[in-house]
Amino acid sequence: MSGDPSSYDYVQFMEKIAESAKLNMNESDILKVFAVSGAILQSVLGMFLKHAHGNSDLALLAVIYNLVKYTAPVFIFAIVYGMVKGNQHTKTGHFYKEKFYELVIPYFLWATASLIFIPSLQVNRHATSFWSLIESYVVGNSSPQYWYTVMMLQFQVLMPVLIYTCYKFLSKPSRVIPLLVVSFLIFGAWLWMYDTYVFHGVYATSLRYLDRFFVSYFIYGLLGGIAWVYKDKFDGILHRIQFILIPVMLLLLIWTGREFFSFGFEDMSFGNLIYLKPSMTLYSLVVIALIYMLARHLLLVQSRTLPFYKWLSTYAYRAFTANVFILYVVLKLFGGLVDQLPFLVALVLVYLTTVACSFCVVYGFAKGYSWIKRTFLKNEMAVQAEH
Repeated sequence: MSGDPSSYDYVQFMEKIAESAKLNMNESDILKVFAVSGAILQSVLGMFLKHAHGNSDLALLAVIYNLVKYTAPVFIFAIVYGMVKGNQHTKTGHFYKEKFYELVIPYFLWATASLIFIPSLQVNRHATSFWSLIESYVVGNSSPQYWYTVMMLQFQVLMPVLIYTCYKFLSKPSRVIPLLVVSFLIFGAWLWMYDTYVFHGVYATSLRYLDRFFVSYFIYGLLGGIAWVYKDKFDGILHRIQFILIPVMLLLLIWTGREFFSFGFEDMSFGNLIYLKPSMTLYSLVVIALIYMLARHLLLVQSRTLPFYKWLSTYAYRAFTANVFILYVVLKLFGGLVDQLPFLVALVLVYLTTVACSFCVVYGFAKGYSWIKRTFLKNEMAVQAEH
């Protein structure tokens, strides 16, 4: 599968990023960093709605929120890109076991902590019984950000299907375009159904959890898989259209902004800025392309920031699961200072503090767990040696 020689030399590109291979690094790592930083910013913006002093503050929050409303699609694209790249020959059972400890355990622990210590963070339906507690874990109601986690975990479960689709079904290049056409038609119909019947529609309550069902984001996962399997061709296409991506992104921002501001400033809710509509889908796709091109450039020039991105991507998911809990603590520590500082200054300070604390806390937990594990293994080996 060779790329377009007129766009660039793919072989030369791969040689130049050979050093990055020592970090086991690829574009998905940088995509994940942008996704998690944007997701944490969304959490902060949501909390700051009640600290806004007027319409100008609300407009600022809305514009920034609109700008970073790309995180879920970027996460899914990056997850499937990395999954397809690294698991062509991985046994399904081994993959599931690895992801259980890597993804499910942190989610369960942080969700439980939120339910116990900050029950006010619950969304949709609060846990008041055993079954509503189970529902809280399954659909991600224990904290505002956990619907992301529930949705992302579904793509991990679908690993065998995604690997088969990308490496078996799409082994013939002639099948790629027909599959994309059919997939976009299905996805377009899904968006129409959601906008008509669910978003402020007659099924807004009974079908409210469709926003975290994998079908609502499968198009990004499919593109992520194709981007790796046909990497040279995918990169070549982006290389040819790179100069129009930023102007198109700005036009789409105007479109999504007009849609959101049409709801007015009274009782502003970011729930009105949803992923499942044509404007936001197109915006997400353009942002994915832009971040991917940036990631490819950083790998190409062997940027000194690569180890930094790698470290952040290693702890990105865990920092994401912790961020709302950490944000709540940070706001408690800031106290009345949030309302005394200039609005934008307070927003930036709380955001940077939340990001730093989220990554530091999960890094500390990871190191602590590793130390306990090593200690336990040493003791076990010492006991076995005595016998």
